[in-house]
Formats: sequence, C-alpha cells, structure tokens
Amino acid sequence: MTIKSRNLLLLLLLIISLCLLLTDATLLFYNLYKGTFTAPDSFFDQRQPGFFIKGYSFSAVVLSLFIFLVYVSASVYYLYVQFEKTQSTEIIYFALFLCGCLTESVRLCIPLFDLWHSLSTFLVFTGRIVLFGRTLAPLALLFDAVFSGTEQRQYVERNLIILLVVSIMTALLIPLDTAVVLPNCCVRWGEGRAFLIMRILILAATAVSLFINSFTLGNKEKAPYGFLALAVGYEVCCYASSYPAAVTGAVLLFAGTAVYLGSLHRQYLWK
Repeated sequence: MTIKSRNLLLLLLLIISLCLLLTDATLLFYNLYKGTFTAPDSFFDQRQPGFFIKGYSFSAVVLSLFIFLVYVSASVYYLYVQFEKTQSTEIIYFALFLCGCLTESVRLCIPLFDLWHSLSTFLVFTGRIVLFGRTLAPLALLFDAVFSGTEQRQYVERNLIILLVVSIMTALLIPLDTAVVLPNCCVRWGEGRAFLIMRILILAATAVSLFINSFTLGNKEKAPYGFLALAVGYEVCCYASSYPAAVTGAVLLFAGTAVYLGSLHRQYLWK
C-alpha cells in the first residue's frame, strides 16, 4: 500500500467518523427534544461482563459511545497530520483498530430507534456490527505488534484481508440472543465471557510482544506502556456502565494513545 492511498483512506475514515459524530449528536438531541429517546427498562444483567455495574447509569453508557466517536476522529486526524509522509505499517493496522472502535457507535441506534424489544433485522445488524468491531480491534493491534517490521510491508494487503475475513466470519458465526438487549445497548451473544476472555488474551499477548521487542532492542520509548493503557481503556469503554468507568476508560484510552503514537512518531523521526 502506497503512502498516497493510505492517506486517502485515512482522510475517508476521518470524514466518516466526523459525519457519524455529527449525525449521532443531532439524532440524540432531536430525540431528547421530542421525548422519544428510550432508556432500558431493566437493570444490567449480572451474567454479562461489565465494569462498575453497581453504579449503572444509562447516560454514562451513552457518554461512552460518544467517547469512542470523539476518540476516533481525534486519532485519525493525528495520524493524518503527523504520519502524512511516513511509510509506517503500524499506522495501517492502527487505523483498522480505530475502525473497530467506530463500530461501537452503532449501539446508539437501539435507544434512538427504540429497538429494546424488537426482533427486527436492524437489531440483528447492530449486533453483528458490534461483534465485527470487537473482533477486528484486538486483532488489528496484534497484527500491529507482530507484522510491523519493514520486511512485512509487502504482505500488508494480505494481512488486511485476513483481518477482515476473520472478523466477518466471527461476527456471522457467533449466535445472537435478540430476545435480550442489555442496558448497555448491546445485543447479548452466545459465550459472552469466553469471547471477552479471548479478546483480553489477544491484547495481553500483544502487550507482551511489544515489551519483549522493546527490551530486546534496548528501546527506551514508552510505546509498550502507552499500548497497555489504551488497550485497558478500550476494554473499559466497551463495557462501561457508569460515570467512573466511562471517565477512567476515556483517560486511559486518550492518554495511552498519545503516548503510543507519540513514541512511534519519534521512532520514525530517528530513522
């Protein structure tokens, strides 16, 4: 993938993220004004993974979704400006991670269109999209760490296809329980805890790989620490159901990304 084509894709992702942010904000305020914005009528299901469940707040769930929208827009803008002339394989995979984060905003369709007790195709679609994003995001970060070497640049297109195919197949094969929509605006899917554990293991393996590479090369940059923070922040924001969780996740996500991308940018300046 050439720098020009990558920059065009980043620009397209920036436009899409800003349009989604503007559209969701407009629909939210319109529904609030009309009184058609529907909240869940049941408490958080204790069998599902979550953070700070006892302090559940539906407005905090909505806040976490907008955190993702703002985060993706800001991150893509940073990538486009700071890495515009840099041939960095890591940026391509990180952009895919941002695409995974962007899919979280689809959950907002449930309260906006009152899909809590619906068995419509639209509800199934939102569930599949979220599953796709939650598969793509950790795998993209894993490929970022494992296939970021200069010798791997010729395989970028192949790896992108692998990531997309695996994410799509996972989203299609995992069963959805559309009869239950959780109060965090997420359709319940089968083996929810197993899926969460698998994602955490992928992120943990990625962090370990980054730390090993950093120590082996004698690199004093703080990229592994930034990655660890953003990975934790991402997971917390995915399941945030209270203001403490949403704020904690946002701080870790933004701060970790700033450290990780800043370290990556300094590394390429020295090359």
